[in-house]
Amino acid sequence: MRYIFVISVLAGLLFQNFSQSFIMLKYKIDQAYIARVLCENRNKPDMHCNGKCYLRKQLQKDEQQQNNGTTGKEKYEVVYADALQTFNLAPLAPYSFIIAYYQDPELHTPLFSFFHPPQA
Repeated sequence: MRYIFVISVLAGLLFQNFSQSFIMLKYKIDQAYIARVLCENRNKPDMHCNGKCYLRKQLQKDEQQQNNGTTGKEKYEVVYADALQTFNLAPLAPYSFIIAYYQDPELHTPLFSFFHPPQA
């Protein structure tokens, strides 16, 4: 799921940065259709427009969308406030240092026999 999100974000950023290139590529691929159907000057063959008017409108629309998207970024100001807070690292309540030892009752029995290695 995370990989799908990362890929979609990267694709969105790439599409935003290269949107004019994608518009030009789409125009080159569908140039015959655009010249035949979408061109404003298709009834005037002596102008040799071939859909360039449609391409110009798409590029202007993309540029306008990019300009409208960046105006919001220019309204914000960054202010540096030098208000360093001091922290008291002293403990809030008095504490006592307690050490607890575990005592095994079987270890307190005295051992009367000592270990001797076997005789050779």
